[in-house]
Amino acid sequence: MPRLYVITDRKACAPRPLAEVVREILEAGVRAVQLREKDMPDSAYLALAASVADLCRSFGACLFVNSRVRIARAVGAAGVHLPSTAPPVREALGGPAERLAVGCSAHSLEEAKRRESEGADFVTLSPIYPSAGKPGYGPRLGRESLEKVSLGVRVPVLALGGVTPDRVAECLQSGAYGVAVLSGLMMPQGAGKMARRYLRALEEAVSCRHR
Repeated sequence: MPRLYVITDRKACAPRPLAEVVREILEAGVRAVQLREKDMPDSAYLALAASVADLCRSFGACLFVNSRVRIARAVGAAGVHLPSTAPPVREALGGPAERLAVGCSAHSLEEAKRRESEGADFVTLSPIYPSAGKPGYGPRLGRESLEKVSLGVRVPVLALGGVTPDRVAECLQSGAYGVAVLSGLMMPQGAGKMARRYLRALEEAVSCRHR
């Protein structure tokens, strides 16, 4: 599981097409992308997912499709990502995972434990910090909650919500396996440069933990 998990937002990338920005961050070294775009109809989402899946394959990266399991299978995605409101993992998948990795959103230790027990491969915990990209999810959880959840489950926990490159180290110090980023990378200009900053910060933080 890559330590940097990028969540898409085509509206934040405008006027550049999302696929162009995804290519830029993949060229910078990103190896896990979640195609979110919840408001797109299935037909448009399928076309976008197919193009992003091809891009990810060409860079050896993992694509996670948000919620739409049939589309994930149709485009050969590495996995799916289920929101906290989704049904239990097996029910959402319509049966066994069948080689699809499963990420789940969580906003508390109880949610993270439940998703782990259902078979999730990793969870994103949010919002850790105040974030424009995660409105409506209540007050920030903070580093204490991140540490509590990271210690309370065995699956990797990715810190999400307001995580800047300067906050990467403290997220890993609090037990997070890595970070998930939306607004910090979904931008029309400079996404590749910013992705390299996140990746550098992660490399340095992991290196410090192993000294």
